[in-house]
Amino acid sequence: MGDSGKKIFGDNIRRLRESLGFSQERLGAEAKLDRSYVGGLERGERNPSLSAILSLASALGVPPSRLLEGIGEEASPLAPATGMTAIEETDGLVIRFRYDQFDAEYKLAGATRAQYDEIISILRSGLSRTTAKAPAVSQTFLAAVRMWPNANPSDLWTFLINRAYCDRANHPAANARLNLEQSWKRTGGWALEQVLVNHYSPFLRDHGLTLKIGSKNEKSHLLETIKDSRIVPDKADILILYQSQNSEQLLGVIHVKASIAERRTDDVPMSQSLIEARYLSVFWTMDSKAFPSERPVNRGEFGVAGDDISDKRRDFEEHGHFSACFSYNRNTIPTPENSEAQSRIFVGDFTNPDDRFTRFLTDALQRRLGRLAGSREKFR
Repeated sequence: MGDSGKKIFGDNIRRLRESLGFSQERLGAEAKLDRSYVGGLERGERNPSLSAILSLASALGVPPSRLLEGIGEEASPLAPATGMTAIEETDGLVIRFRYDQFDAEYKLAGATRAQYDEIISILRSGLSRTTAKAPAVSQTFLAAVRMWPNANPSDLWTFLINRAYCDRANHPAANARLNLEQSWKRTGGWALEQVLVNHYSPFLRDHGLTLKIGSKNEKSHLLETIKDSRIVPDKADILILYQSQNSEQLLGVIHVKASIAERRTDDVPMSQSLIEARYLSVFWTMDSKAFPSERPVNRGEFGVAGDDISDKRRDFEEHGHFSACFSYNRNTIPTPENSEAQSRIFVGDFTNPDDRFTRFLTDALQRRLGRLAGSREKFR
């Protein structure tokens, strides 16, 4: 780093330090660096090492790229942050982030900056404690839907949790070189499974059901009685179990997807096999779909109900490829009550675990145990 770069770097550190009210000694202690070294950096007298950049960024609560602003792209080998910010207005919070080529914003009605900071703090704390990132994402999302029960859950997932995870400022220095967009594709899927299990398990346990993200061996063992080549245990995201004769029995499987397009058709053969064998095969989704723009709208992928329906809606309502679909996007149009659908699309939220989703599962259990009159052969 040349002299001009060292001067800009030092000015950036000093400005961020002073905005937090930190002394050089406090910043040095937080970053585990000597105070005199911090002073030399601020005066532009020292050339920072990569480890020092990462440590200082973590101590200041900013992405490493913030410390290098103004130096030139060739000076920074680190991936940029998304620049996520939140501005409090009289009727809520405006969350701004980079969305492809757009400077996008999402309005979170009724929210405050203090609430937003609390949610981001949960994410940062969780990501800093362990290398397992999915639990931190799951915990943060469930805290967000409790904080803002009137918000669209899918919007919170898409425009808050996803974007916050992809903002390098929310990760510890150890993740400085992690490709966050790619990491989200894996972490988000695992986290969504944990969201479902953590939200619904306490209620369902009281009604004789267990939701389990089983190991490969557990899935294989419980599905081995279905002698069908279409059964692929790895595609069983969550197992629905009940207790019978002192052992766990399979009631069905839940396919968890952030969006409808996410490998949906890959699950159809197994789903059909499960239904034919009289097991549940439930599709559970955020139905997350928005196109990049300055004010993106998370419309989902089902489109309208009625005569001119999409192929994705037809998979459920006409073909019955799954036992049912539960969407947590309030923009999803549910199957009309009076329609003759093969299987139905329902819209839910996280306000109360005693909802249509858990009633669907507990009704299926009662039919399986023969306790409901008029039991049908297949779960619909």
